[in-house]
Amino acid sequence: MILCSVSYYFDEDECKDPMTSGSGKSFGKHANADGGDETEEERGRYVANAIMGYNLRWKYWSIQEVLDLSTDWSAPLGDIVSGGTASINSNAHGGMGAWALATPIAVKLDGGSKNHIIVGTSMGLVYALEAQWHGLRSGWPVQMRYPVEQKVLVEDVVGNTNLEVFVVSTGGDLVSLNADGGVLWARNLLTDDETTFGKAAKTLIVRGTSPLSMGDVDGTGRLSIVVVAMIASTEREHMHRPDKHDVLEHRLYAIDAVTGDDLEHFPIVLNKGIDVLTSSSMPQPLLIDLHEDQSHWLNQIHGLSSEDIDKIRQINRRAAADFTASSQPRPHGGAGRGVHIVQPLGSTLYIIEGSTACSQTVDVGDTIPSMVQADDVHGTGGLDLVVTTSRGEILTLESDTVSYHPLNVWNAGVTRAPGSSNAQAHGFSSTQGIFVHPMSRVWRDILGVYIPITFEIYDRRPNIANEPNR
Repeated sequence: MILCSVSYYFDEDECKDPMTSGSGKSFGKHANADGGDETEEERGRYVANAIMGYNLRWKYWSIQEVLDLSTDWSAPLGDIVSGGTASINSNAHGGMGAWALATPIAVKLDGGSKNHIIVGTSMGLVYALEAQWHGLRSGWPVQMRYPVEQKVLVEDVVGNTNLEVFVVSTGGDLVSLNADGGVLWARNLLTDDETTFGKAAKTLIVRGTSPLSMGDVDGTGRLSIVVVAMIASTEREHMHRPDKHDVLEHRLYAIDAVTGDDLEHFPIVLNKGIDVLTSSSMPQPLLIDLHEDQSHWLNQIHGLSSEDIDKIRQINRRAAADFTASSQPRPHGGAGRGVHIVQPLGSTLYIIEGSTACSQTVDVGDTIPSMVQADDVHGTGGLDLVVTTSRGEILTLESDTVSYHPLNVWNAGVTRAPGSSNAQAHGFSSTQGIFVHPMSRVWRDILGVYIPITFEIYDRRPNIANEPNR
């Protein structure tokens, strides 16, 4: 089934009453249906959003569930109504209308056999619907303070084998919800001091975020959320006027998925002191391990003891120490554990080691509008980064020291792998998965009916040992 979120735009002055279609009468909210007697706020334009599901097997729309309805004063004015001459009220609704801009996902929230559809809307509502009967799950929807325009993220991080839902709004509110819609933790990306006016005439606000990514950023076995936010300053009376915001910088956040706290060394300002392009897109961060030595991951996917975690933290602290001329040469990708964050911004590619925040940049000379992909593109056994530009160029950044592993790829757009129901987090970091061992990933001749393939399935969800049926 294909799931998509849809926005519907309509105006009652431009629609005919089906009961009186023969007489040509409109719904008649205004005396003059051809325009001229109504203001922007009165003219009767509306917008609605819905979840649509198309059954690929039987070729029909099996799901059509309307979610929100609102007026749409910020929509472009039609020629029929006003001749296209009226101005647009950008302050209407504070930007919260019934638009569907986020991508829906289908997951088993409670670990059972039934799928649930989860999607956020620009009304700030996060819905969880039963996929079979389209009814709302108990405890949902959840109301956010700002529009939700990015896909939600799901993963089991608490330890009850149910999935937790992570939602970010355009205003920088980040929330962790349980399967019943209860709040586990909630925070804004900015601190209280940054969002308080006090004696200052201006305050900081979040002007939008990238989609969320998840992975074991520092290598300690705990999942973290990674997101980029556009930070701006504004006056109190212009809080909901984007045209009155002064964009200052873009910040990269790495946040503990269990507690909601910032990881050490984060947030990081990506373009401080550089001209900020407000029109630049903020693609989803790529989490990928670019270290030369990745052997520890194969032991780590089976779980870490407290002693192992202490050792990893000591390794990260040593790796983050200041580099001097007398220091030993650092291996490719750095000396810490965890994954790297690859973040495009404008024409610059930022590559940051998560455990130490050591970074390097690559300027490709053209805007990078989409998420970077990673796979063994050239078939050399090494890992390649695939970068696309706004002019249609495709670049590959090849490494001869970072070996390929099927869990250390990201090759399906905004999800890690095609056709996978567990592609929300980086492969080495994910709580469960499957991979084919190297002995079965080599060129060889096969004789006979059967092909032996060695693969491994792992499940290290917290508390899974006490849930034999899951």
